[in-house]
Amino acid sequence: WFVGQQNHYLARFDPVTEKFTQRKLGDGAGPHNLIVGADGIVWYAGNKRGDIGRYDPHTDDIQKIKMPNADADDPHTLIFDRDGHNIWFTVQWGNFVGRLNIKTRDVDLIRVPTDDARPYGIIMAPDGAPWIALLGTNKLASVDPVSLKLTEHDLPEPETGPRRLVA
Repeated sequence: WFVGQQNHYLARFDPVTEKFTQRKLGDGAGPHNLIVGADGIVWYAGNKRGDIGRYDPHTDDIQKIKMPNADADDPHTLIFDRDGHNIWFTVQWGNFVGRLNIKTRDVDLIRVPTDDARPYGIIMAPDGAPWIALLGTNKLASVDPVSLKLTEHDLPEPETGPRRLVA
């Protein structure tokens, strides 16, 4: 699976048949990334429409979960938590880290206290806490998954600008 951000589609390449299948989103979603659950459901960040999409390739059904705050209009990078019950994500220009409960579709948004921090890459630590690269800073952030308290961690070089993290 992959996204076509500028042309607003999801697509899949089957290496056995060497065929591509494309699903146009048709709404200017600008999908930034996607993740696929164990159940085959595709979740994508509607980076230009302020939503997270859920695509069922078996039924061709798309559901969209709008962000509960208009400032969070650019969901960016998605990742499942360890149990697959929640999707954590970044909101780069809105300056949030978010959590979507897959079952209830409830969205929690945590504002990053540093202005223009630009949360970007995100990974899950072994203890279940998401860690986030704050591209507009020299910091990383972590979030307590129970209390949703966000902690910023300074990096030694002032011009670092971390973009991605790898576990």
